[in-house]
Amino acid sequence: MKLQVVLTVYRKEVLEMLRDRRTLISMVLVPILAIPLLLAVAAFFTSSGLRQAAQESSHIAVPERISMPGLEQALSGAGFKLMPSADPRAAVERKQVAAAAVDTFSEVGEPTVRLYVDASRQGSLAAANRVRAVLDGLKARRIRESLAGFQVSEKILTPFTVDRVDVAPKGKLAKTLLGGMIGYIVILLMFSGCMYPAIDMTAGEKERRTLEILLCSPAGRNEIVLGKILAASTAAFLTATLNVASLTYSFRSGIMGPEIHKVLEGVRPNLGAVLLVLLAVLPTAVTAAAVMITISLFAKSFKEGQSYLTPLIMLVIFPAMIGMLPGLDANPLLAMLPVFNVSQLIKSIFNGECTAASFLLPFGSNLLYAAVAFYMAVRIFKREDVLFRS
Repeated sequence: MKLQVVLTVYRKEVLEMLRDRRTLISMVLVPILAIPLLLAVAAFFTSSGLRQAAQESSHIAVPERISMPGLEQALSGAGFKLMPSADPRAAVERKQVAAAAVDTFSEVGEPTVRLYVDASRQGSLAAANRVRAVLDGLKARRIRESLAGFQVSEKILTPFTVDRVDVAPKGKLAKTLLGGMIGYIVILLMFSGCMYPAIDMTAGEKERRTLEILLCSPAGRNEIVLGKILAASTAAFLTATLNVASLTYSFRSGIMGPEIHKVLEGVRPNLGAVLLVLLAVLPTAVTAAAVMITISLFAKSFKEGQSYLTPLIMLVIFPAMIGMLPGLDANPLLAMLPVFNVSQLIKSIFNGECTAASFLLPFGSNLLYAAVAFYMAVRIFKREDVLFRS
C-alpha cells in the first residue's frame, strides 16, 4: 500500500465532499448555527414556562366560606391570591386557577384540607407544593399552641434533628448532566455529518459512473478504501469538533439565558476537557465512516443509500441516549459496548471522574472496532457483485 496513492484518493474525496452542498450543511452549518440557535430557543421557552408557572401558581381556589380557623390568613400571608368558588375542583379542571384548597371533614369527622391539583400542569404542581408547605406550617403552629396550653415544651416534637450533608463536589451533578447531553448531541450529529459523504463516495460514484474510472487508476482497492474512509472520517471528526466548539461556546456565553447561565456557573467546559473529548471520539469517527461506507456500497443510487443508512442513525440514538442518563456507571463490560462507551466516556470527562484506565479501555475497544470495520469495508469493496450491482 502506497501512502502517496492513499493521499491522492483522500484529496480527491475531500475536494468532492467540499463541493457537495448537502455535506456542508450537515457537517458545518448545523453544528455552527443550528445547535446554538436550538439551545437558545429551548432556553427561552424553558425560562418563559418557568416564569409563567410561577405567576400561575399564585392563584388558587377556595370555598366561598372557609370554616377552618387560620387557613385563609395562612394562605393569604404566603402570597396566594384566593379565588372563592362554588366548585373549586371544577375551577382547577377548567384551568381557571392553578390549584384548590378545600377545608372539609374526613369519614371519621376529622378536619381535613383537600388539595385539588392538575398534575399535567407545571404551574399547578408548583402551587400544590407551596400550599402543602403552608399547611404544614399551619399544622405545626396548631400543635405548638396545643402543647403550650398543656405547658409542654414543643421540643418534645423534635427529639433529634437530621443534618443532610452533600459530599459531592460543587457542580458535579451539573457537570454530569452537561457531559451526558454533549455526548449525546456530538455522537448523533457526528454520524449524521458522516452519512452524506459516505453515500456520495460509494452510491454517488456509482450513480455518476465515476467509480469505474477510479478502479482503472493505478490505485489498489485497499488504497481506495483507505482514502475514502479517511475522507469520511475527516467529515465525521470535523462535525464532532464543530459541535463541541459550538456547544462549549453556547454554555460559556449567555446565549442560553440568565437562569441556565447561572446554573452552569463554574461548570463550563475547559480546553483540556474539550481536547480529551475530541481524542475520545476519534476512533468512533473512523468506525462510523467505515461502517457507513460498507453499507452504502450495496446501494445503487444516492436515494437508496439514504434508505440504508437512516436506520443506522436511528440505531445509534438508543445507546447514546442511555449513555447520557445520570446514575448509570460504566463497568468493564459496558465500557466495551460501541457508542455507549464513548457517551459514558464523554460524561466522565466532564464530571472529572475520567482516569487513565477508564479512558484506555473504551478507547482501545473503539480502535479495535475501527480496525474491524475497515477490514470489512475492504472485503466488501473487493466484491465485483457489490461494486457493479445493477
